[in-house]
Amino acid sequence: MVVNTETLHTSIRRSYANTSPCDFHSRYLRLLRQADSPPYPLQNDGITHGKEGLYLTTDLCPSSKKGFEKRLYEAIIRRFPHPVPVTLFITKRWIDRHPTAFETLRQWNKIGSLAVTWGNHTAAHHYHPGKALAKNFVLSPEEKLSSDILTLEKALLERGVTPSIFFRFPGLVSDEKAVHTVTRLGLIPIGTDAWLAKGQRPKEGSIILVHGNKNEPKGITIFLRLLKEGKIPRLRPISGISAK
Repeated sequence: MVVNTETLHTSIRRSYANTSPCDFHSRYLRLLRQADSPPYPLQNDGITHGKEGLYLTTDLCPSSKKGFEKRLYEAIIRRFPHPVPVTLFITKRWIDRHPTAFETLRQWNKIGSLAVTWGNHTAAHHYHPGKALAKNFVLSPEEKLSSDILTLEKALLERGVTPSIFFRFPGLVSDEKAVHTVTRLGLIPIGTDAWLAKGQRPKEGSIILVHGNKNEPKGITIFLRLLKEGKIPRLRPISGISAK
């Protein structure tokens, strides 16, 4: 898997022929350095805001709910010119439990209704209700983050999907060590400044976070209302985000 260091698009190659090392001043390495820099907050580390437009990211964490938030994806398919850019931060546990929903999303991407950026949200997405954040999510004692990330990438590749270079920490929880683990794998952590269900409202350049797995319907309802009110005029692909 290789990345275009200016467009940030990934592709699969049989060999490293016709590829070259990253230029230190490329968009990719500038973003990677920004994401890897201190401070290292316990929550919401990484790139949290762009310069212009709105970026829609939908998290697909493990869920016991049947189906997925089809109303969200159908609404943006109806509203915007195709393909509509959207980032799916996906987990293997969600894929395994929701193969039909995953295939629907994959087909929308294949036929050009959506332009999906397949983001990494780890394979397992560990979560312990009631436990302190400092010992939860990827900071859980049983977490093996590198393996968790690569397991998800392999699962996507096995299903004919090319993973992107974008990563979101489960629960937006991380520490310095976790950030370095992600960036050493060449991935760029993405946070948010508009988690709709938490009461944050999007503004120019916002990275919007909603859950596409039915675990947080409030956020989807808010997004659809904003869409109806004309407050989501257009969406940009996360690959268009720029470094500071």
